[in-house]
Amino acid sequence: MKRTHYTLIALAVFFFNGCRERYDPPVKSLPNSFLVVEGVLNPGRDSTTIHLTRTFNLDQRAKIKTEDHAQLIVEGKDNTASFLAGTGNGNYVSANLHLVANNGYRLKIKTVDGKEYLSDYVKAKITPAIDSISWKRDDKGVQIYANTNDPLNATNYYRWEYDEAWEIHSHFGTYIIYDNGVIRNRVLPQEAVTVCWKYQSSTDILLANSTRLQSDIISEAPLVLIPAGNEKLSVRYSILVRQYALEEEAYNFFELMKKNTENIGSLFNPQPSEIRGNIHCISDPSEYVVGYVTASTIESKSIFISADEVPQWGFYIFCFTVNVPNNRDSIDYAVNALGLMPAYLMPPDIVFSTPQCVDCTTRGGSTIRPVFW
Repeated sequence: MKRTHYTLIALAVFFFNGCRERYDPPVKSLPNSFLVVEGVLNPGRDSTTIHLTRTFNLDQRAKIKTEDHAQLIVEGKDNTASFLAGTGNGNYVSANLHLVANNGYRLKIKTVDGKEYLSDYVKAKITPAIDSISWKRDDKGVQIYANTNDPLNATNYYRWEYDEAWEIHSHFGTYIIYDNGVIRNRVLPQEAVTVCWKYQSSTDILLANSTRLQSDIISEAPLVLIPAGNEKLSVRYSILVRQYALEEEAYNFFELMKKNTENIGSLFNPQPSEIRGNIHCISDPSEYVVGYVTASTIESKSIFISADEVPQWGFYIFCFTVNVPNNRDSIDYAVNALGLMPAYLMPPDIVFSTPQCVDCTTRGGSTIRPVFW
């Protein structure tokens, strides 16, 4: 009976796998590479950076192509004009645009191929300050929130970005190094690899609005979830949040982009919609342009969270160790054949371990301490 049961299962698996055929849908490449415009016109005293790139087709290798040597001008309804200087890598910068709050401004772009692009006029908005960056811990991890309000009830639509930084430590505080076939003491602090810092910036589109509330208040808008046991909170963590005020049209654009990029993948998700920004090619009105120019001051706030604030966090790295005789052949074998690194001396042997337990740079960290740490 058991043999018959197993035979039926085997046949079912055979037919299930045998009837499947790989299907590669045809990808139709477009002849054009569309201009992508990113950035915010800043009416405050801070600088403004506009980033220009080009799209690439699905059948091409994913490599960002920057748009350099273009001419960028910010034009105001009050007949003012401010130029942005190219600094390379698709970036165009102005130290201060001298924009006037609530006045209308637009971005004009002329690329090296002679094409001209123009955005719609957008109102220069003043972004209210961030009240606080808060966080809560539960079984899933630590959720970080933004809190803000506008006493004038004039904002209503908000967007956020953030930059993360966190400190990591190697399991072994090593002071020795393998160098040209021998083990020697590290030259400290130049060759220290025990303490590192890692960085990450937001990729999701983070939005909230207060249109359904009597007051222009945003309470606990979720920004990022740090999963339980993640290395970000193994020592010390920092997040710098930037807040932008939006007009309703800009908010609707980013909301549609969010749905198109983050909520696709199942039968029950909304179908992708065509995204049209507020930038147009005036040389060729039929050309598609990606992006939406906004104008607002930028408010920022940062917080730190230490490991002792989240006890029993659960971060763990498995560290394999092996005692290696202190001779050239054994050391070379441990390094070159096994891919291990020397952790510490235990005479007459040397204890080797996996690189991620010895050298924090092998986990993607940098030994250069951030200026704000």
